[in-house]
Amino acid sequence: MRRHPLRAALLAIALSVTPACAAFRAADAVNTVAAAETADQKAYALLLGYAAVLEEATDIVADPETPPPVKTALARAERIATPAADMLRVAFATYLRARADYEAQIGADASRRERAAAAFVLAAQALDEAITRARDPFAAFTAALKQSR
Repeated sequence: MRRHPLRAALLAIALSVTPACAAFRAADAVNTVAAAETADQKAYALLLGYAAVLEEATDIVADPETPPPVKTALARAERIATPAADMLRVAFATYLRARADYEAQIGADASRRERAAAAFVLAAQALDEAITRARDPFAAFTAALKQSR
C-alpha cells in the first residue's frame, strides 16, 4: 500500500493552522465556497471561512468596548458552529485518507481496489453530508459577526 506522506503532511499543516488564518476575511468565505468545484475544495473553503469568522469574533468578544448582548450573540453562534466545524474536519480528513488509499490501490488486485473504492465512496458521502450540515451554522455565525460590527 502506497502512502502519500507529503499530502498527509500538507493536510496536517493546513488543518492545524486553519484557526490562525488571519489573512482570510470572513466576507470572502461565501465567494470562496461558491467558487469551489469539488467536495474537498468546498470543505477546505468552509473550514477557512469558519476559522476567519472565529478569529474575528474572538477579537470582538475580547474587546472591553463590545456590548454584552453582542458578546452573547457571538458566543451562542460559535457554540453551534464549532461542533459542525469539528465534524467537517473529521469528515474531511477521513475523505482525504480514503482517497489516498484508493489511489494507492490502483495497481492492486480487484478485491483490494473494490474495498478501497467502497471506503472512498462512503467517505465522500460523509464529507458531503458534513458540508451540508455545516453550511447553516457557519452562515449563522457569519451573520452574527456581521451584526456585531
